[in-house]
Amino acid sequence: MSKKEKPSPLKKLLKAWTSAGPEDRQAFLDLVSAEVRARASAAPDLSGAEPIPDDAAALIANGRYLLPSTIERVEAVMRARKLSPSGVMAELGFSSRDASLTRALAMKAALRLSVIAALAEWLLAHEADG
Repeated sequence: MSKKEKPSPLKKLLKAWTSAGPEDRQAFLDLVSAEVRARASAAPDLSGAEPIPDDAAALIANGRYLLPSTIERVEAVMRARKLSPSGVMAELGFSSRDASLTRALAMKAALRLSVIAALAEWLLAHEADG
């Protein structure tokens, strides 16, 4: 009896796509397009293409979930400033005992929209300092 071949990640993705509802499909497409825009804004522009609008460059989340590039940016600022997620929450004006940012960074959990908005301003201020 031969071993059954494991499906590739692409086959798994295609199977999940066919079983996903319209909302899930749109959420996935939004996440992919947001990540592409975020990566394009971080990469140097060697193609001579038009610059990305400020609103796309400022995109840090897809809905209530931080983009992977945003998680990297937040962690870089935290390392440079020797801050913990609870310290960042305190700087944002929230309780330092609120573990939502810790969960969002470690487990890609959802954040309140007010935290995302405050985090966007915090990132702009502290990445400019760095």
